[in-house]
Amino acid sequence: MGKSTNFSGQPIFNQLLTFIDKSEIRKIAKKHGSERYVKKFTTYNHLVVMLFVVFEGYHSIREVILGLLANAHKLSHLGLSYLVKRSTFSEANKRRNSSVFEDIYMTVYKKHASSLADSHLSDTDLKRLYIMDSSTISLFKDILKGVGRNPKSGKKKGGIKAHTII
Repeated sequence: MGKSTNFSGQPIFNQLLTFIDKSEIRKIAKKHGSERYVKKFTTYNHLVVMLFVVFEGYHSIREVILGLLANAHKLSHLGLSYLVKRSTFSEANKRRNSSVFEDIYMTVYKKHASSLADSHLSDTDLKRLYIMDSSTISLFKDILKGVGRNPKSGKKKGGIKAHTII
């Protein structure tokens, strides 16, 4: 069985960006006028940074800029040719209407909707579905005193794994 050569050696973020058509984004940006008064930080760059924010779970502009700075050597993998400044990013967030990103989302969704997994499961699949929980119980509760290792560092190690199927 041969290996797939579709995304060989590419970072996952870059693989996800391949599903977004840059020419469609340019059309949407032109329709909304979101490229007006823009020198370098285009709508596509803004979208890439916003996706980076979501994937990394950042909550502030300062976190975003520090995260981009930490990954400065990988900016080309993100599709960015430069490191955006905090003031530029802040102004772009104010200036660009959210309807631009809404239209981009809907365009990408409509293009790929047929290949997305459907959330409706058949009765047969629902009968096979189960939920499994794996919880660790410390061995150093009063009820289990004296069990487990106590290495020289003074920290006790050990635990029981409880697996529950619902």
